[in-house]
Amino acid sequence: MTQLPGRAAASILAMGVAIVTDGCIDLSKQAVCPVPAGQTPVKVCSSGFRTTDDGLVDDFEDGDQQVSHVGDRGGYWFTSHDPNGSVIDPSPFKMSDGGAAGSKKVLHVSGQTANDNSGGAWGVLVGANFVEQGVYDASDYSGVSFKAKVSGTSTKNVRFNVADASTHPDGGMCKSCWNHFGKDMTFTGEWQEYVVPFAELQQQPGWGDRFAAVTPSKLIALNWAIGPGRAFDLWIDDVQLVSCK
Repeated sequence: MTQLPGRAAASILAMGVAIVTDGCIDLSKQAVCPVPAGQTPVKVCSSGFRTTDDGLVDDFEDGDQQVSHVGDRGGYWFTSHDPNGSVIDPSPFKMSDGGAAGSKKVLHVSGQTANDNSGGAWGVLVGANFVEQGVYDASDYSGVSFKAKVSGTSTKNVRFNVADASTHPDGGMCKSCWNHFGKDMTFTGEWQEYVVPFAELQQQPGWGDRFAAVTPSKLIALNWAIGPGRAFDLWIDDVQLVSCK
């Protein structure tokens, strides 16, 4: 299953200050739509987060391209790039040597994304589906943690995305899809652990169908995306689902 971002036009009213998508009127182009009746709000962890015995998505130590067989998960890692000249290596994709804290294997991708001079260049991404088909119920968890760094002259700006049934076309809910809930992140040249709560994830403004919030009970995939016109050298390790303390 390949994830390819896309852009979509919305109806613009009142001289461009209101965007109407799927019945939600976004007056600021950034507002969050109200949570629909019957949908459980995303958990907010006031006391912090903890790892769990069944939260491991992948530590990459087995060297294969399937996520860890924990918590009924069993999806696969993948890469994707736009057709405008963006390149992501290794190709074919495989895990690399040398992870965080002396671990043996790691997710490591590098390359160059095309400039968006003529439109259509969105960059590259690397990610994994939680399960081979369908949606994954992660409602017992409250977010995702992982270790990350960048090397050399790599961009430090990476967007972390979580695709759910609302924003992924496989969910059957969106017409203008791929604007996943996510968070813009800034990595450094040293390994650091990052925790991204589901409650902090937001869609990008100005394009795609808009929804109230990510739906943890209907997750499809996660990914790290690099936009157009950037060199990148990205390392990821120890990806986990986390719960509230």
